[in-house]
Amino acid sequence: MSIAVATSLCTLIVCLSPLSAAQQSSSDKDHAPPPLEVDGVIGIPIDILSIQAEVVFDLETRTAMAKADVRFEMTADGMPLFDLRQKIAKLSCNGVELDPELVSSHKTGAGGARIRLLQKELAAGTQHLLHFEYPLLKPNSPRAQDIGWGDGTLDWDFFFSDLNWGRYMEMWFPANLIYDRFKFDMDLKINGATDDHQIVSNGDVTEVEKQKHWQLSFPATFAAFSHMLVVVPDHKVTRSASKVKVGDRTIHLDVCKLNTAKTSLQDIHKQTADYLKEFSKSTAMWPHGDRCTVFVWTGGRSMEYDGATTTSMGALGHELFHSWFGRGLKPVSQNDGWWDEAWTVWFADGGRKSPKDIPAKGSPVELSSPNPYNRTTNMLAYQMGSLFYSRLAKELGEKELMKLMAEFFNKYYATGASTEDMAQFLYAKTQNDQVLQLFHRYIYGKEGSVMDKKNR
Repeated sequence: MSIAVATSLCTLIVCLSPLSAAQQSSSDKDHAPPPLEVDGVIGIPIDILSIQAEVVFDLETRTAMAKADVRFEMTADGMPLFDLRQKIAKLSCNGVELDPELVSSHKTGAGGARIRLLQKELAAGTQHLLHFEYPLLKPNSPRAQDIGWGDGTLDWDFFFSDLNWGRYMEMWFPANLIYDRFKFDMDLKINGATDDHQIVSNGDVTEVEKQKHWQLSFPATFAAFSHMLVVVPDHKVTRSASKVKVGDRTIHLDVCKLNTAKTSLQDIHKQTADYLKEFSKSTAMWPHGDRCTVFVWTGGRSMEYDGATTTSMGALGHELFHSWFGRGLKPVSQNDGWWDEAWTVWFADGGRKSPKDIPAKGSPVELSSPNPYNRTTNMLAYQMGSLFYSRLAKELGEKELMKLMAEFFNKYYATGASTEDMAQFLYAKTQNDQVLQLFHRYIYGKEGSVMDKKNR
């Protein structure tokens, strides 16, 4: 998510091609957090295989009902963990009806750090189907946005955020933490509409019944923070498509903007095309096939998705670069979310400091939390994380750091990466002890030497 304005770009040519989605390994379970003891019972991270959902909006009564089927596999013996920020009305497991209270929410940390646990013992390696039914309401998540009910119209945006607890897919549908990737299909109906609506998404959209019924399909490479969906009345927006040639690939641009946004579709297309060309040269070829979806708001609200963004114009470059670092190469836990913001600010937003402007040794900064169930990105990631990369650049050289980070992208794009993966990769490439020391002090927030086992 952007809090900065994109200003300058890098012109280092690396020209790496990321692995295709088909080459991704099934490493999700390897990145799962350890079992969690909550309120005296042991919760087990699960591997979600697929989610099938249905939502029906009734514009006359201003109500919405949702259903969701979640197929999952247990990674160990115990009780499955997942999240959903809606009040469950009906629940069943493998066709057997259960009391919704059996999936009550449990506190896992400070603030809104909570997770649901199904109080049912299940065996490792077994697969199961959970069925949910519930009225779709404003999510029980910090700063979540309610459904916008108009006079025969609907405004609905997934509106994900990495800066607040429970602000990914779990706002609207049962979902997992971000280590997990899964297939997601949704059936969307709007009853009682008096206006046409635009469906803007990075999924495949099929119109089943004109302006009333759509089917959306998202790939199995998506995690809980990947899915973009905006439903907006047609009279509020303008939309157009174009093509841009990037290397030997043709990318189809789908651009939609609010009519109140003080920019033109032509300008959005041009800036988007320029960014795609620049970042494909400096980091790797566009990693999301032949599509890029952009929705431009008014104000400063912006968010990244896989191959897509909802953004202000000032943050367009920042959000598009996240389709490389953040939603191309994905952090495997929220504790690793700092690097996609920090590197984007440093690389795409002109956040680099010259060596003479880098402050002397500062206080330790913890950007990567030791809590494996942390659910937010530290706000310090933007400023202090960018400063961390300036410190690395001072040690290694800017061009060398950019080259190594492009190589890091290419190596881990298929599987996602942790903070430790990055530290060890950069150290292995440079054999420079100061690399590990900088991570030790300015990412893990520890005093002393990285070689001091008491502080590791």
